[in-house]
Amino acid sequence: MCNNCKIIQRKRFTMQQETPQTIDTVLTRMFALHRHGIKPGLERIEELMQQSGRPHKKFPSIHVAGTNGKGSVCSILAAILSAAGYRVGLYTSPHVRHFRERIRINGVPITDEEIIDLAAPMIASAEKTKTTFFEITTAMAFQYFAQKKVDIAIIETGMGGRLDATNVVHPLVSVITSIDYDHTDFLGTSLTSISEEKAGIIKYKVPAVIGEPRQNLRPVFERKAAAADTIAYFPDDDWTAKSTEYRTDMTMSVHVTAPMGELKDLRSALIGEHQCRNILTALYTLRLIIKELPVSEKAVREGLINIHALTGLTGRVQLLQENPRLVLDVGHNSSGMTALRLTLERCFGKEPTWNLVFAAMSDKKAIEMLNNIRPICKSVFLCVPKVERALPLSLLHEAAQSVGFTDIHDCTSVAEAVQKARNTHEPCIIAGSFYLADEALSYLQSQ
Repeated sequence: MCNNCKIIQRKRFTMQQETPQTIDTVLTRMFALHRHGIKPGLERIEELMQQSGRPHKKFPSIHVAGTNGKGSVCSILAAILSAAGYRVGLYTSPHVRHFRERIRINGVPITDEEIIDLAAPMIASAEKTKTTFFEITTAMAFQYFAQKKVDIAIIETGMGGRLDATNVVHPLVSVITSIDYDHTDFLGTSLTSISEEKAGIIKYKVPAVIGEPRQNLRPVFERKAAAADTIAYFPDDDWTAKSTEYRTDMTMSVHVTAPMGELKDLRSALIGEHQCRNILTALYTLRLIIKELPVSEKAVREGLINIHALTGLTGRVQLLQENPRLVLDVGHNSSGMTALRLTLERCFGKEPTWNLVFAAMSDKKAIEMLNNIRPICKSVFLCVPKVERALPLSLLHEAAQSVGFTDIHDCTSVAEAVQKARNTHEPCIIAGSFYLADEALSYLQSQ
């Protein structure tokens, strides 16, 4: 037998011995990378980009950081640009139901087959180099967007900004949304230090849009912009966005004013005063790239009202059921719970009529979260999602008691908490964690 024939035969034999890759096996190996923890730094993602042909250089992007609102701003941008006819990549985290949600083009998630093709070659080396789950996921997203030749990619940071894996992109615009206390072990214990980390996405000669309204934090962004020889734009200086009506279908009308004119009665499927700020931030960002990516008023209107269909966004004060009302929200910190309460008060009044299904991660301020939502809640159903970071039931109970809840139900699972709350046949809120939202939706969809 010739040498070439032997080589071919050997290759075939080897391939026959390989275990076929499935989406379950690939994702299991990917999620196992969580054992490497959170490792801020750009060295590993830079190496991944080098190995894969630097895909992040092959498409224009908008880069978004912040504590609250960054996912909403990303989705608003993606929805409007999609409505304008562009091929729009959207990279966000975490997912609610399936990993595919993290990587989308015009609202359509990446397929299982595409995940396998992109991830499988990287996983083995990642396990040796201790590359993190988020770094692999980011590299996959950038390769996918490059392969699909998107017109623009909207990139959400995972945590922080300066040392976030996404910070290898050189975007058309950098965007920073509202700042709050979160991930303090990595980002610092003051709003100033957290802002400095978020401001780390501001690049040389790249304009920055700052959606954080607090004046005392403004110098942080101005200093960073000056060091990068660019301009930090603050939409609040000359633009306004105000809600004019909340509708029973849980949409709202927004009135935007700017030096160049007004946009009246913008109907938004994202509701709440905090979403007015997010809409303002997104529209200001689009103004800065109008030459590269023109957008009509018609696209703005279509994008805002059809945001869920155009992006697949889930869990932002989302009405799952009308009678009795069942609302899902992925707010997972103190500010998020305040925003949820204020929104529901605008829609349905301030009386304590809601039952709350609640869980929180151990690195969150559960007492503050519960205290901020408590005024509209008459009872709370506590549970622990199936994740190591979840706050134990005993500590959740203590937190609920400490803020004045008297009708407290300790439940053995998310499913039990949701079912018991629904059995009251009264309005119900599910909020506190992405992991809670995932398990709650899984249970509800199984019924």
